[in-house]
Amino acid sequence: MKQLRSTFTYANVVATIALFLAVSGGVVYAASTLGKNSVKSKNIAAKAIKARNLASNAVKAKSLAANAVTTAKVKNEAITGGKVKKATIGRTDLAAGTLAGLQVAEVGAASVPGLTTRVPGGTPVPLSGTTTFTPVAGKSYELLTELRGTPTDADGAGEEPCNGFVSVLVNGVPVTGAGIWADTSGTPPFNYEPVGSGSTAIGLQTAGQVQTLSAIAFGSTGCSAATTGSLRAVVIELG
Repeated sequence: MKQLRSTFTYANVVATIALFLAVSGGVVYAASTLGKNSVKSKNIAAKAIKARNLASNAVKAKSLAANAVTTAKVKNEAITGGKVKKATIGRTDLAAGTLAGLQVAEVGAASVPGLTTRVPGGTPVPLSGTTTFTPVAGKSYELLTELRGTPTDADGAGEEPCNGFVSVLVNGVPVTGAGIWADTSGTPPFNYEPVGSGSTAIGLQTAGQVQTLSAIAFGSTGCSAATTGSLRAVVIELG
């Protein structure tokens, strides 16, 4: 026992403690006493930092290198309409054929007057909606018109059928129109047309010159008071 005690000198004990701290507690001590900005990139092993090591919202936009986020890194359907800045995507940013046409004007009348009377020059139709559009250089325009109603033959088997028509004008010039009609004496189903439509190019317009839509109804005494009609006209921008 005396011989064993003699081997535990002060130097032996200090050396043993120092070795223990070096391989265990010393590491913890060193980590806890690192100064600010002590750990550099070169001290971090490759792939050592995982997603779980990052605090929520830790990576900011300024931390990303230019062009760092590519299409392959974006989750499918991750970007929605709410993420896109207003007015940043134009027609030229879309693939050809994505948009068949752009609606630039739409007018309508829930009740078309003058379908049951014959008035020289027709009856003006009050329109609601977007009645004007401004042509753009390099674009072309088409006017679509629909007249929908309940044409009713006033004289039954008489000679005069019910024939109602609406002409749509651009800047006062008739461009297209649509009609409805009924003829009791005719052969079904060709004696009744409750929906009429028309489609035509507006023609070459002057870029920047405002165009205004208007409408005139042309009726006939062959239509009874039960005859009604509603109008819808749309201008489509192409090109």
